[in-house]
Amino acid sequence: MRAPPLPTTADYVETFAARTPQRPALNENGAGITYAQLANALLQCGLHLQRLGVRPGERIAVAGPGFGVQLVLLLAAEALGAVTVSFEAEGDPDLDFLFAHVDRVFSALPQAVPPPVRFHRIDQAFADQLAAPLQGEGPEWSPLPLDAPQRLSRTSGSSGASKFMRLSRLAQEWWIRTALDSVTWQTDTATRLLLLSPLVVNAGFARASACLRRGGLVMAGSGRDIESMQPTHVLGLPLQLQRLLDELPAGYRAPHATSVATFGGALPPQMRQRAQAVFGGVIHNRYGSNETAVVCGELDDSGAGVIAAGVQVRILDDAGRVLPPGQAGVVAIRTPGLVEGYIDRPEETAAAFRDGWFVSGDAGVLLGRRVLRLLGRQDDLVNLGGIKVPALEIEQQVRNHAAFDDVAAVAVHLVGGSATLGLAVVLATGVSAEEGRRVLGDVLTLPLQADVHLLFLSAIPRLANGKTDRMELLRLFRQHA
Repeated sequence: MRAPPLPTTADYVETFAARTPQRPALNENGAGITYAQLANALLQCGLHLQRLGVRPGERIAVAGPGFGVQLVLLLAAEALGAVTVSFEAEGDPDLDFLFAHVDRVFSALPQAVPPPVRFHRIDQAFADQLAAPLQGEGPEWSPLPLDAPQRLSRTSGSSGASKFMRLSRLAQEWWIRTALDSVTWQTDTATRLLLLSPLVVNAGFARASACLRRGGLVMAGSGRDIESMQPTHVLGLPLQLQRLLDELPAGYRAPHATSVATFGGALPPQMRQRAQAVFGGVIHNRYGSNETAVVCGELDDSGAGVIAAGVQVRILDDAGRVLPPGQAGVVAIRTPGLVEGYIDRPEETAAAFRDGWFVSGDAGVLLGRRVLRLLGRQDDLVNLGGIKVPALEIEQQVRNHAAFDDVAAVAVHLVGGSATLGLAVVLATGVSAEEGRRVLGDVLTLPLQADVHLLFLSAIPRLANGKTDRMELLRLFRQHA
């Protein structure tokens, strides 16, 4: 006898709606709906998608408007067996590639889609249809088998154009599973997740799905509304957490311990301390990648963390040989959420995926059987007089001083073709460039007489996901060389 398919997030929502229909499910900028209303919206959306002709295996791209309608569309399409991908309706640099690999595009804003891709406008009539009471039976959900593609995801594009990947349903379930395992969820209706990350980031979509599978409330809003939201959990990129902290009312302190989790980059010590003072709960800085899902659930200020259950890590030398614990090299990762490669990028796939392992490009060292310490990006190791120094380590030295609001270190090739240190800093208010140079001379510990190219900026260029835009940063260094 064939086993029934695993339940989707839509199945969980319907179950909670039957048990506790008035339980809060979604809240976006103060407007909320219950689990009964969310279940109704999912069923109405499923019927609408079926009327449009959406079938299992079709690839659907979704952007806005807002958070709630987008989430409903993604979850309903997922329950019907469609392959989903999220994008930004404005300013998304990857639309040409993305639209060439989907069958339908849903957006509140017009999009230039190539034939035979079908465009569907998300307008007020669409939203009204989701809210209308269901008449008769809803759709019969038909989720994909675990080995079938479920979602298209992409890399951050911090060192060039984004690379797209196919996540199987098993891989996407692993993303959700790790979100369920890595968080101490509150019981019953107590969980209130403030999601800072957009759904275009798969970690945000997976965490929202996990929260709904626990019967919690998923919220989207700004720090100005924190007193009405009262989250128990906060998730986002470090840049988004910084924005939230800046938006909070003066003197705000959470009325209860609030768990804060960040991903996608190192959490500066000052930001960790500030978040700890405001929210009073555990501050998690997670390490993982779009290719693998979570690797370490929490990194400390030194970049060390315990490797998550089900995850395997090796450290490789430049020739791909496995190094023993204690020796630094390239981090290679294997997880149940591992993708098979990059879409239409055979050379980069061959370089990054080897014998079932993802060679991350991150530099690290195993401190024990299950403890990994990150040293930074392998391609950001700056060769100073023959000694390779992680850019992350240099950034931490600068971030620890109050004279600087932000910093980014990269390897630049400006003199004689050799890699030297490019250091871009944002001075704190009232600090002069002369004082900044003096402080840098005091706080930086570099081997030999390192050649440093210093650049003062009003803001570090960053991508929409909060990571340093390294291509733009390198352009600025070349421009000011």
